[in-house]
Amino acid sequence: RRKKPAPDSVWEAMRQMNVTAGECVYIGDSEVDIKTANSAGVDLICVLWGFRSEAQLKSAGAEKLVSNADELLREILTI
Repeated sequence: RRKKPAPDSVWEAMRQMNVTAGECVYIGDSEVDIKTANSAGVDLICVLWGFRSEAQLKSAGAEKLVSNADELLREILTI
């Protein structure tokens, strides 16, 4: 398999779980995660406790950002 941002790992995980892109959400904290989710065709939630700042993630195209686990759970449940 190719490495991120190629979608191979995401697609393999989806295959093993027998789910579609519409049933998945990618949780990430970097620009490469944003590219990976986009290339795999899955929804994305970026967390603000990782490698990049909110400004960096937004400039890379992140739309859903969360700052704690409670917010993450709420976002997951609304997708």
